[in-house]
Amino acid sequence: MVEPDPTTIIWRDLDWILAQPDGLNSNNVLSYFETSPFWDPQCNNASLKMQTRFNDLKDLTMLLKKMKGIEFQVVHERPPALWVIRKQNRLGEWEVNLVATYYILNYNILQAPSLYSIIGNRVLTSLYQLHIAFNTAYQQVEFHPATGYTWKGGDSHTGTSSNKKSRIAQQDPAELLEFRNGVERAFTSTTIKMTQQLNQVFAQSQEKMKELTTGNQNDMIISEVQAPDQPPAQPSSPNQPNADNITKRRKKSEDIGKKKKK
Repeated sequence: MVEPDPTTIIWRDLDWILAQPDGLNSNNVLSYFETSPFWDPQCNNASLKMQTRFNDLKDLTMLLKKMKGIEFQVVHERPPALWVIRKQNRLGEWEVNLVATYYILNYNILQAPSLYSIIGNRVLTSLYQLHIAFNTAYQQVEFHPATGYTWKGGDSHTGTSSNKKSRIAQQDPAELLEFRNGVERAFTSTTIKMTQQLNQVFAQSQEKMKELTTGNQNDMIISEVQAPDQPPAQPSSPNQPNADNITKRRKKSEDIGKKKKK
């Protein structure tokens, strides 16, 4: 048996609300949410309610932060008409993963659709209308060897709204179903490819960062190892002859030679 789409379910329990002396409020809104099919009896809220006697919503929230697993939390409220409840998987005190979002509007409990389903339905509706437009335009084109492709004359391409509705109704259901399935497959495959490409780019960037970090560490180690092995710079010895000393000695020898000749 195929389970219905949870976003199409509307839950309402007026008997429970009438049984409450204060009506529906922020302190008992989660208790009212327990009566809906969206409630998970294995969640942390249920186990905590069995173990404690706290009825204050703030106290329950503080205790839930110390646990791990599925939990329900009121994240927004505008009593007495609106409450937003979030189902999340708690991994730590400050780390959670969103699972689903629900809202209570005028005592009706509903599940909010995901962003994926909203975009998918919008794209599907747009492509379906384009499909009908192309089919209608194709039917209004005729071909003649002398003139080529031309639009049909007369009022066939300026029909009334009733004619447009009749053309839409004449669409083959099997063709429409095949078109819908094809669009859904294309949308799903495109989403998967985009996710894979993003994961590859992220993995490549992490590898490059690791290579850069490892290379810098290796350069630092090599420089530290090579530094002690380098011989210290030796100071120039005062007895070591240089160009100035040689020139002075030549001048002295020339002066001595001149004196001897005299």
